[in-house]
Amino acid sequence: MKHRTTDPAEAGTGHEADRVPALLLKAHDALRGATRLITAQGTPEAERGSATFAENLSALLTEVEDITSTIFAGPLNEADRRSSLIALYVQGDAGRIAVLIEQVGDIASAQGAGGLAGPVRELGEACVNVMAQAHDVLRLPGPLAMLDQGLADVTARQRRLSRSLLTGSLGRSTRDAVDAAVLGRCYEECARRAVALAGVGLQARGPDVGVH
Repeated sequence: MKHRTTDPAEAGTGHEADRVPALLLKAHDALRGATRLITAQGTPEAERGSATFAENLSALLTEVEDITSTIFAGPLNEADRRSSLIALYVQGDAGRIAVLIEQVGDIASAQGAGGLAGPVRELGEACVNVMAQAHDVLRLPGPLAMLDQGLADVTARQRRLSRSLLTGSLGRSTRDAVDAAVLGRCYEECARRAVALAGVGLQARGPDVGVH
């Protein structure tokens, strides 16, 4: 994917908020691919899945890099502080989501989550669903509160996983437990960042649009 040509005069004017639905869609595809890799190790689908994940992650990273270069391509718009801040929030949340997804993919590609792959993948799929819902909220559009249940589900799953890892009730190796703990934290933050990004997209349309 090539960088789009950006007029420096548009830098920091909040146009990046218009790209939030596409960002969430790219993030959704990349995270879904990374999550599938958790249980794909040693199967014929693993190599194909890794290639698809790498392609989707590259598309997301390129989009984030493009937004970053746009924001800092010229002087900030002093006449519209709100739009400049919205652009910065978009870049911050999307950039962090990309880092988290890359980390999930790295762990999944290396060794999955060992004997904890099942619970971790279920948590990952719940996070993927939140991303899909965040995208839909912007497309419909709908209130941000529509995401509350999905986010609560991710948080609850992460807490259960963490509790099980700390008590050793799952009976797995320390290596498996550490990988599962990192993946769980990545998924939980990813879901929260996706909801935050959707909130920024809604706020960009007006301070009272879809936030209740």
